Amino acid sequence: MVMSPKELTAFRMEPKIMDAMRRLKDRDGIPFSVQVDRALRAFLDAKGIGVDTSKAHRRATKATTRRRKA
Repeated sequence: MVMSPKELTAFRMEPKIMDAMRRLKDRDGIPFSVQVDRALRAFLDAKGIGVDTSKAHRRATKATTRRRKA
């Protein structure tokens, strides 16, 4: 099985928010992780911090963070 190139994280949420997200999943079939991803992207965009998800950006970021061998 191929895993997506995403970082695993854990955080706490209020029970009322979790319940609302479960209801949305039941009603529309949107997975929890997708709901959180969409909400965080909208929040960051509203704050003027866009999230560049283009392949070129990922390649450039990966290349600049790669450690050089001694």
